[in-house]
Amino acid sequence: MKKQISKLVALSLSLMLFASPLIACGKKKEETVSYETWWTSEESSEESSEPSTSTTPVETSATTEPSETTPAGLIENPFTGLYEVDEANAGKKGIGITINNCKVANPQRGTTEASVIFEYETEGGQTRLLCMYPDIAKMPLVGAVRSGRVGSADMCAGTGAIFICWGADYAAVPSHVKNNSILWFDLNNYIYDSLKGHDAEDVPDGRYCWRDREWMNQPGHRTGIEHCGVTRGDFILKALEKNNVDISGQMPRMFNFVKTGTAKMTDSVPCTELNVYFSSTNDDGLFVYNAQEGVYYKSQYNGDPQMDCNVDKQISFTNVFVIFCPIIPRPNDRGAERHKDIHFEEGGSGYYVSNGKLINITWTKPTPNDPIKCFDSNGNEIEVNAGKSYICVVDNDYMKKTTFQ
Repeated sequence: MKKQISKLVALSLSLMLFASPLIACGKKKEETVSYETWWTSEESSEESSEPSTSTTPVETSATTEPSETTPAGLIENPFTGLYEVDEANAGKKGIGITINNCKVANPQRGTTEASVIFEYETEGGQTRLLCMYPDIAKMPLVGAVRSGRVGSADMCAGTGAIFICWGADYAAVPSHVKNNSILWFDLNNYIYDSLKGHDAEDVPDGRYCWRDREWMNQPGHRTGIEHCGVTRGDFILKALEKNNVDISGQMPRMFNFVKTGTAKMTDSVPCTELNVYFSSTNDDGLFVYNAQEGVYYKSQYNGDPQMDCNVDKQISFTNVFVIFCPIIPRPNDRGAERHKDIHFEEGGSGYYVSNGKLINITWTKPTPNDPIKCFDSNGNEIEVNAGKSYICVVDNDYMKKTTFQ
């Protein structure tokens, strides 16, 4: 029997699905990265003619020392707690980059290799993703890259990573990142041949993002060029170096990680399916548990698998978080649409889902640069299974519409 949780209360299920197929795309001949893990073997266009860039460094605490012996040549990924990052990347920051998630922008590129994905509501009930990568150089071809919001800047700042986007809410983001010392880089200053599609090999020096040639030739993605923007880790490194952005610095562990499958989940209940309601536009963010692999597979838009067409794989995660908080509309810089601000500073309630179980949590994030901290029913910071995480940021108003079984 399906159950619904709102804070600590169980109610009956109401599952709503829209019927609309995803747009398929062919495989790109791009090299992808498969990190070796230690604890587990599986695991609307916003561009402006006057964009802004902030490169003020953000202060972060040092990475927590691991309690286990580090495998030779690898260091801990602060986003996952797994020893899977090349030691040559020690002392360097990772990045978070904004990715489109509307129907016509699916499938995406590079999402299977993100260590953490945040999903959050923007204007019009659409959602976007903030994909986190610990090693900039190894970030694969990613897209469709989109514009940033104050909320996505705050999500990234809390991890100590560099915030990357293609355009922004210019009425709010530049002043916000400056006032809060958030390290931000806007790709909108460095587009190559914005009205045509290209492969990476076509892009000249000094340009660091472009329209994907394959997507520009597809009926779905070409409904708007904003659904076709891509970049890659080596281009981001060149952009940061060219603009004298210092990428050195330790990042804190994102959560209180423990060996995969051993997290203590106080007062847990079974959870093999979780359906997250983000808005009337995106009402079925569905996570289905695969017990054999110990991960949750993500689907959306009438149950279609959420795919990474770089590798033709559905995305999956060891951990799923749902954090409820106020998301409040605000007029944007053009006055027509209404951007939405995420008020993390108020904290709230939510769920932590992993290993086939769900617990109720409370969470805090007092300032933009503070991490999200999650606590169990006894007020203790929760243990989190080492592995990739998907973090759903959901308006308080939709709390009762998120369901599980």
